[in-house]
Amino acid sequence: MKKHVPGHPLKRLPALLLITGLLVLPALGQAAEAARQSYQLPTGPLANVLQSISAQSGVAINYDPKLIGALKAPELKGSLTVAEALQRALQGSGLEAVPAGNGFAIRSSAAADTQQLAAVTVQGVRRQAETPQRPVTSITRKSGTELEEQHVEDLQDLQYIVPGLFIQSTDSEDTQLTIRGLGDGGGQTSGESNIGMPSSVAVFVDGIYYPRPGVIRALTDIDYVDVYKGPSGTVFGANATGGAIDIHTKGPSFTPETKGSVSYASRNTTKESASITGPLNDTVAYRFNIQHSRSDGAVKNLADQNWIGGNERIGLRNQLLIKPNNKFDLKLNAYYSYEEATTARVYQSVAAGNSVITNAKKYGYTFAAGGRETVLDDVISTRSEQGGASAEATYRFDNGYKFRSLSSFSQYHYSQHLADELAIYNYTGGYNVADNEVAQDFRLESSRGKWFDFLAGVSYTRQKQNTEAHTIYGPNAISGSNANLHIIRFGTLHEEASSIYGRGTLHITDKADFQLGVRETYNERLGKFQRLNKASINTEVREYKVLPSATSSLTYSFTPDWKAYVSYGYGQKAGGINVSSGAAKAAGYNTLLLQPETTRSTEIGFHGAIIPQRLLLSAAVFRTNVVNFQTQAYDVDTQTSYLMNAGNYRSQGIEAGLNFKPIDRLSIGLTGIINDARYTSYPTALCPDEVKTTTGYCDLTGHRVFNAPKRVFTLSSRYSWKQDGFDPYVSGNYSYRSWTYNTVSDSEADRLTGYGLASFSTGVKFKTQQGQWDASLWVTNAFNKLYYTRLIGSGGVTGYVGDPRTVGITLKFSDL
Repeated sequence: MKKHVPGHPLKRLPALLLITGLLVLPALGQAAEAARQSYQLPTGPLANVLQSISAQSGVAINYDPKLIGALKAPELKGSLTVAEALQRALQGSGLEAVPAGNGFAIRSSAAADTQQLAAVTVQGVRRQAETPQRPVTSITRKSGTELEEQHVEDLQDLQYIVPGLFIQSTDSEDTQLTIRGLGDGGGQTSGESNIGMPSSVAVFVDGIYYPRPGVIRALTDIDYVDVYKGPSGTVFGANATGGAIDIHTKGPSFTPETKGSVSYASRNTTKESASITGPLNDTVAYRFNIQHSRSDGAVKNLADQNWIGGNERIGLRNQLLIKPNNKFDLKLNAYYSYEEATTARVYQSVAAGNSVITNAKKYGYTFAAGGRETVLDDVISTRSEQGGASAEATYRFDNGYKFRSLSSFSQYHYSQHLADELAIYNYTGGYNVADNEVAQDFRLESSRGKWFDFLAGVSYTRQKQNTEAHTIYGPNAISGSNANLHIIRFGTLHEEASSIYGRGTLHITDKADFQLGVRETYNERLGKFQRLNKASINTEVREYKVLPSATSSLTYSFTPDWKAYVSYGYGQKAGGINVSSGAAKAAGYNTLLLQPETTRSTEIGFHGAIIPQRLLLSAAVFRTNVVNFQTQAYDVDTQTSYLMNAGNYRSQGIEAGLNFKPIDRLSIGLTGIINDARYTSYPTALCPDEVKTTTGYCDLTGHRVFNAPKRVFTLSSRYSWKQDGFDPYVSGNYSYRSWTYNTVSDSEADRLTGYGLASFSTGVKFKTQQGQWDASLWVTNAFNKLYYTRLIGSGGVTGYVGDPRTVGITLKFSDL
């Protein structure tokens, strides 16, 4: 157990952040007036020059294309404000730039009072490759439009369109994510709720960290999603050593729009969503989104003929954008979500001679064959609520620099009625989880300079997580020693993290860039746990860690269409604390503290256009080494789960993507990954159920790592055409993943069989006086594949069966 590190500078960061906010923001306001942006733009079409000014400054520029026509702009060089740059670009054109709303509008000088406002908006958003904080390693971006077209409506569905992403989610409390075999195994036995170990794949929504990613049950009103592959702790924090999922919802707009969507599908599955956005006045815009969905579930309980595995969800999001000028804006965001669900966990297989099965049969229980039917006397049900608020303030300097402050607060509450997966009374119970988090981040980002640009920031987060759980065994409990026991558990985790980070890009030549990023996080954790009536324990554990992260890369552009890179990443994830370790006495009290998980990753890749705008290719080879892998184990003797460091492993492979557009209205995409994830050192692993040893340990060195399919690929296509004022379309998607183990012991009984899923859609878009409509007919799991999304071995092998064939219709409307 490590001692406190007194006087570490990052421990004082929370107070420094507040002082910084009070002192720096006024200073930024004063400095902004004198700031300049360095422009070096050659003579060219005026429309292109306006786009370049907007991209460098981050300022929206409105204009009518007919007004611009074929006008040319003179050479633009020097350190200028946006207004000065526009004035010089418009010299001799008979046009002028005037402030309008959130940016500038271009109009005729001679007809200033009668000129129509711009019909085109050039929004100052830098290209992805020019954003200093964006690493050059593999990043998969999916737009909200793509998610809608492929019916990706749940976080778990994202894995079927993003190669290398693997998600297992039974409910909002129990979700595991891995990227290229990197992630956590916490909760793999679905035993006691253990809040003491964060995931190594971080999830963010609008910049807000979600320590419980399972609460993101619906992907609605999404702008885009970025999936970062490889260590991403430099910008996203210490708990992103395996990667990050960065979700961005659509924000308020000064252009009014009302959208709506309704769907109906198999098993009484419905979804309704609506959003409305527009201006309240010249400086304030709003966006309100609401969504509701429900489903009966896909597993039939033969005991009462009811369906289980269903859910009902509701989500609300309200945003305000305050933009008094083109330098400053403030976005306020408040959100709330609620879910009620039942969990369908069925027996997938039964190992011969299994003691749990043998004892269960003594009480007259006959196991169901599995699949989408089961026999249960009681059903697991869950309820969760999540909500919060954030404030994001951004100040843009005339020289292109940008300062951002992001403050957030969130709360999460979860309750579960626990039941065994049997038709007899073995045990029941439940648990409650309550989390809250506050976070503050300050970030300064430069514009793209001629030789150098950078990002730097400081951040602070505080989390408090509590669990209360109880399990009540019946008089005829399968494990006789548990008969009539009422086991009670209380767990608390307090965590504070302060960090300072930065990333810089050196433009060595016009074609070569070198990027270096560093971050240091000071992490304090306090865990308390009490367990009564079995394997009793009452303990308090503290740990203090300094967690470094670093990334570096070299990029070379052979042509404007071809780029290659090599990168290296390093990161340490926070150490774990067993706050529900009933197995501590058996496994030793040293299991109460986990060592930080360390990740080192190297990647070499390229991307480019074989045929510009028609045939795009990207590929990367990667190798990642993980030391002190953090995961969860299950102690058979005490029948409790606990966290542990499970040796070392490496993940290596190749990922590639091909996008082909043979004609304007036909697009074809093929992505895939081959990933070999194996333990490099794990001599004292827990043995699989089918292996018996005198020591109780097995050497899994050289064996496959669980939750890491070796081969995954996705093929998608979409074709649209015009016919009599309508725009019909058809699309298809097929996703395949090979087998993988589902638990750390690599038991053959817990081996998840590979499967492929196909989905198809056809529809038509058309316009009326009211707006644009989109009506579609779609089917998922078109060939009705029986597959399991997750297997759990703790006695008999239970599994979560995937949805059967689902046929649905959707109608969308937008008045824009």
